[in-house]
Amino acid sequence: MKKKLNILDLPVGIAGCGEMGFPMLQVLLKNKICAFGHDIRKSSEFTDFSESLVMSKKQFFSTCDVVLSVVRDEEQTLDLTEGNCGIFKQKARKYFLICSTLSPRFIKDLKSRAPKNIVMIDCPMSGASNGAREASLTFMVGSTKDEFKFVASLLRVLGKNIIHIGEFGLGMTTKVLNNFVTSVTVSAVRQVLDQAENLNLSKTQLLKIMNCSSGQNWFGSNFEKIEWAKLGYNEQNTIGILEKDVAAYMDALENLPKSKRTKQMLDFQNATIESLRKIRELI
Repeated sequence: MKKKLNILDLPVGIAGCGEMGFPMLQVLLKNKICAFGHDIRKSSEFTDFSESLVMSKKQFFSTCDVVLSVVRDEEQTLDLTEGNCGIFKQKARKYFLICSTLSPRFIKDLKSRAPKNIVMIDCPMSGASNGAREASLTFMVGSTKDEFKFVASLLRVLGKNIIHIGEFGLGMTTKVLNNFVTSVTVSAVRQVLDQAENLNLSKTQLLKIMNCSSGQNWFGSNFEKIEWAKLGYNEQNTIGILEKDVAAYMDALENLPKSKRTKQMLDFQNATIESLRKIRELI
């Protein structure tokens, strides 16, 4: 009788070893999973983990049967898949899990071009870098039921909430909706913190009250734990990534009838982007 394939027995790759990907790689290695990382930065920047980094993209995809993509945007995702030595060039069966936050329209179009031997699953994650370090991430999975059963045990190593949303694309749809709410609350919290002391109220006192009242939200409640909470806007940092996520949400709505995309909604979405861009470093 043929032994059932267990994803935990396969070599796993993390493509994009930044604030999220690197701690995810560390968690996999800590749990004795055969795992490798790939990043555009030099392996020397990863000190003790340089032996677990595969800098050649071709070698990385040849080595890893399961790849979690944690890269920043669509351009980097295209490079991983259809670019020089991308995973779409591989002939063996590979599992490509999209953990980045991208437009649902984009990933559906990408999947339509994927070779049959490449199994694509969308499983964007939430929980920030502290969630990655603590293996407490939430994964929103878009796949068939059988694909979900196969990848769930791996995702449970990395997170606490592993939720099968439905077919491919619905995980990402959930994520861009969630991140729009996050973007709005980040902007709102940072605005009131900027104004608190002008109104004779300390930032600490305001955050404490918000956490036990109707203003409670993930960003405010975890403000001191979130590494980027006090940063100002920069295209390359997490607040800049939130701007990208709002754009992904807006792109997801493009195929809707105009009656479902009112001017008021569009104005609110654009205002959210503009408010993120105006966030300055909190002193």
